[in-house]
Amino acid sequence: MLINQFVFFPGNYKKLNFDFVDDVVNLDCFSISKSVDDLKILENPRLKKWMQHKKFIIFGTGGSSLGGQCIHAVFPNENVKFVCNLDPSTLKKVISETDVNETGFLCISKSGETLETICQTLLALNLIEEKKNKFVFITEDKTSSLKMIADQFDFLCLDHPKNIGGRFSVFSIVGMLPAVLCGIDPLKIRSGGKKILEKYLSEVECGATFVIKNFMDKITQHVSFIYSDKLEMFGKWLAQLYAESTGKVGVGITPITSVGSVDQHSQLQLYLDGFNDKCFTFFFEKQETDLSISQNTISSFSCLKDKTVATIFEAQCNGTMVSILEKSRPTRIIKIPQITPEILGELFMYFMLETVFVCKTINVNPFDQPAVESGKLFTKKILGI
Repeated sequence: MLINQFVFFPGNYKKLNFDFVDDVVNLDCFSISKSVDDLKILENPRLKKWMQHKKFIIFGTGGSSLGGQCIHAVFPNENVKFVCNLDPSTLKKVISETDVNETGFLCISKSGETLETICQTLLALNLIEEKKNKFVFITEDKTSSLKMIADQFDFLCLDHPKNIGGRFSVFSIVGMLPAVLCGIDPLKIRSGGKKILEKYLSEVECGATFVIKNFMDKITQHVSFIYSDKLEMFGKWLAQLYAESTGKVGVGITPITSVGSVDQHSQLQLYLDGFNDKCFTFFFEKQETDLSISQNTISSFSCLKDKTVATIFEAQCNGTMVSILEKSRPTRIIKIPQITPEILGELFMYFMLETVFVCKTINVNPFDQPAVESGKLFTKKILGI
């Protein structure tokens, strides 16, 4: 396993037994990591022609976007831009900066009815006179507003897997096509996920036990303390995964994302001296760099001379973790080598599985989000839709 997990429990620790593992790992959202057949769509001539654009804008929100944004954050491509919100000033800026002649648009919505994605798509359509080969859609193969637009303009429409929900869709075409746009081989990301499925389920069980034990002890706030700027977006992806999957019928795990070392100076005081109602997962990426402090005339910091910034950054992570452990806060650390597509795939798979294991144990459905629908209905009522 390319990621190493160390779990620290103040008190006794015994891994729980999960009798549903075989059923879970065969679900489409996990087993798709072993597939290659669905990626044959990447050889579609119309898709390959669309991918010849110089720039790309990806419309989508929530699970239709966060996985792709994680991949883009770790393996950035300045020619790929994600637009996920309806903030008018942001959209106006994107429109003013977009050369539509050299831009391809990717619109993603499982239901085909996501308000943000529909609005973004309609705005883009208004910009473009010659619309042919400018748009690719990913949505379910069913009647929907997005499907209707695709049919009207004869846009290429790729099928969103019916049995895979948005927040669990990163290994599907929803995440893999943005990976390709970022220059990443999707099979490498899938190989990391596959490795967790085939070799490291026991480690996932340990992680799920960590979360469940704290849940049973009324510790239901889960802080992801992330010491890697590249993984900050991963923290947002993980927050949706925990919140939307576990938050049902009066129970749930509240995710909090903190960025090290910045939030040592804004949130750590609360973590150390506030209510003992939080558990912590530290994410640390081991980085190799020759960036070092070669000169230092400040006597109180003379020890920094000739130390690399990577060494100092790791010391900050370890020091913060020890301070939290000394307060008997339940803590684990996941140490990651420099991130590769395979390692990112491991992280995706590990936490998707962990979340489902937790949900199964606390008796909530990990794959629906019934309460969210009420907000959508009220919004449509206000707009007269």
